[in-house]
Amino acid sequence: MHLLPREQEKLMIVVAADLARRRQSRGLKLNFPEAVAVISYELIEAPVTAKPSQNS
Repeated sequence: MHLLPREQEKLMIVVAADLARRRQSRGLKLNFPEAVAVISYELIEAPVTAKPSQNS
């Protein structure tokens, strides 16, 4: 499978965020890179999951 550099970066963020969420659910505190991964993932996904605005 060939991924573009942007796709590789997104995939790495998703994997890191998933690992961080699993550690957090076990009660562990996140370190800085894990926290950045979770925040980055949320920022990437926000436009995808956002409701359309109703400007009428």
